[in-house]
Amino acid sequence: MIKEKIRISDVVIDRLINMMEIVRDAQFVIGDELNLQIKLHKGQKSAVINYVAGYLNVSASTLYDYARVARIWKPEYREEFQALDWTIYRNSDPEKDRALLEQAVEEGWNSSRFKEHKFPVLVEPASLLGRAVSYVKKAIEIKTLDRGLQSEIIAVMGLLQMLIERLEGSNGNSK
Repeated sequence: MIKEKIRISDVVIDRLINMMEIVRDAQFVIGDELNLQIKLHKGQKSAVINYVAGYLNVSASTLYDYARVARIWKPEYREEFQALDWTIYRNSDPEKDRALLEQAVEEGWNSSRFKEHKFPVLVEPASLLGRAVSYVKKAIEIKTLDRGLQSEIIAVMGLLQMLIERLEGSNGNSK
């Protein structure tokens, strides 16, 4: 079946962009409110976060994230770096990562590209192969997998692990 190339109107795309900005802004508003409540309750961060998480039926870790990001990203930084994806805010510090953030804005990076530049180890061959090994291990655990295929997958995993060791050895790295 040949897939038809799609075209979505600029009006719809603009509306979606606006909604994503509203979501991002709401995350900051929630974080700001949480930080205010933490201050009002004498720094009882976990008590405030857990209380609100219970009422909102969201994970406490999400709320901890919102509070942390809102605390680090003061309004003046938010204004300066308006066009960023929430994940970039979450993975950066506006003071420590200023040059990288400026480059991200200038070059229009998405969050994955930002993380690759901030944490270059993520795109090193040994790291990429290590993630592949993790997925191969999950494939081996599948109960319905044919034993013959399972043996072949285990062999592939062994080759991947050998390559990782060679790569780490050639870079002078050790686990």
